[in-house]
Amino acid sequence: MTAGDARPAMAAGPRTRFVERGGVRLHALDWGGDGPPLVFLPGMGQSAHVFREIAADFASDHRVVAISARGHGESDTPENGYTVGGFAADLDAALRELRIGRAVLAAHSAAGAWATRFAADHPDRVRAMIYLDAVTDYGGYLDVQDRNPYPPPPRPQPGDAAAEREWMRRHVPGFWCDALEADLATRPPAAEVKERSMAMASLFFDLAARPQPFAELRCPAALALVAADTLETQFPWLHAADPQRRARAVAHLRTVRAPWRAAAVDRFRREVPDGRVVEMPGGHFFFLSQRERTAGEIRAFLSTLAPADP
Repeated sequence: MTAGDARPAMAAGPRTRFVERGGVRLHALDWGGDGPPLVFLPGMGQSAHVFREIAADFASDHRVVAISARGHGESDTPENGYTVGGFAADLDAALRELRIGRAVLAAHSAAGAWATRFAADHPDRVRAMIYLDAVTDYGGYLDVQDRNPYPPPPRPQPGDAAAEREWMRRHVPGFWCDALEADLATRPPAAEVKERSMAMASLFFDLAARPQPFAELRCPAALALVAADTLETQFPWLHAADPQRRARAVAHLRTVRAPWRAAAVDRFRREVPDGRVVEMPGGHFFFLSQRERTAGEIRAFLSTLAPADP
């Protein structure tokens, strides 16, 4: 957490729910509330628990839920269904079982893809879209990663929670917090990790093959909060490295990663002419490291929407 994000402890946590589609149980956290629905969707590798902190900020005036995709967190891991279309259909079933009609979807990372697909297929069910560093061209992702001069060290073997926590703290978000701790606690036993890894590989290749259908969006408003890539957020393990290595990492950000990221944001701007783009500090998990600022941007955006259906 940043010094400016110091805050009191949260109130009572959300209710755990399970919904089902075709025999597959999907886990959800439900903060309740009678206001307009606000649905948080975690990205690839994360569960609903990653939103435990920021979702609570909206529970007083929204019906807030967060839903873990299949193969994530406490949701089931079936053999198939790991496609953008499959995850969009899961979202459809989950919202229906939770009795959520027209909602604002707030999607992090890869969840932006299946949220966009759902919104395109069900324009009457989406009041607005919020992308939390989720405007991404996955078709170019592997090339960018292949050209990374300093990838993070190998992930520790599954089963060692302390080692995995330290690896994630240093190499994924660059910090740690209660929401990430709760998310880590939902990781499956070591025996299931390989199964989930294969499922995620299948999902990734479908993501890469299907650019997000921004042009098909028919919801009245969309907000894209985009992480500002820096040496500290993209290469936290190089903080104490020599100047030559740091200079090479900066060059990679400037000549490889920045153009790739900018092209995706430019396509969003072209295809969603009424969409708003805001650059955010704090890396890919800015909604945790910059929670108050992120909540403020979301709240300001929500205030511009037409009144929700009664």
